[in-house]
Amino acid sequence: MGLFFAALVCAAGLQASSSAEPLPSHALPISLFVIADSHAENFDLFDVRAELKEPATYNEVQSNSIFAIKRHVGVAAGYDQGVAHGSLGLYITVAEWGRWNLGITSPEIGFGRYPVYDRFTKKTVMKTQSTILISLASVHYRGGHLRSIGKDWYFTLEQIFDSRANLTGSQFGFSFSNP
Repeated sequence: MGLFFAALVCAAGLQASSSAEPLPSHALPISLFVIADSHAENFDLFDVRAELKEPATYNEVQSNSIFAIKRHVGVAAGYDQGVAHGSLGLYITVAEWGRWNLGITSPEIGFGRYPVYDRFTKKTVMKTQSTILISLASVHYRGGHLRSIGKDWYFTLEQIFDSRANLTGSQFGFSFSNP
């Protein structure tokens, strides 16, 4: 009996509210999720809101001159004359033409897989050894901008000189630079 009475009261309440005018709706100006681009280091809420109102600092504007010195850090690898080689290098580019950067002679620390004569077995075996590589000339094609680290990434082609094997060769890889 109590359940019937409760259902009757609810039905009467629904009947009374359905005859009234519907309430107007309004959009709430609150975003459910707000993700900041790269402001994770600041924990002051007022400063973060002020920084988010500032315009973005990165833009791809063509300059009038093609000469601009940039430093790239990258990795590259190649295979020439039976020697596999790879490197971690600091590239210096002096000219930028559109998305292309042209580099000059730069140092690299690397490794190579060289044939070495083993006296005990009297055979030549392949052994991985460290080496100093010199990037004689490099070309870097800008692939895009990584907002997470604030750097431009480049696809790199280069001519190298291997100081251990006294050989020249070529490598390809990726490098990163400030915009």
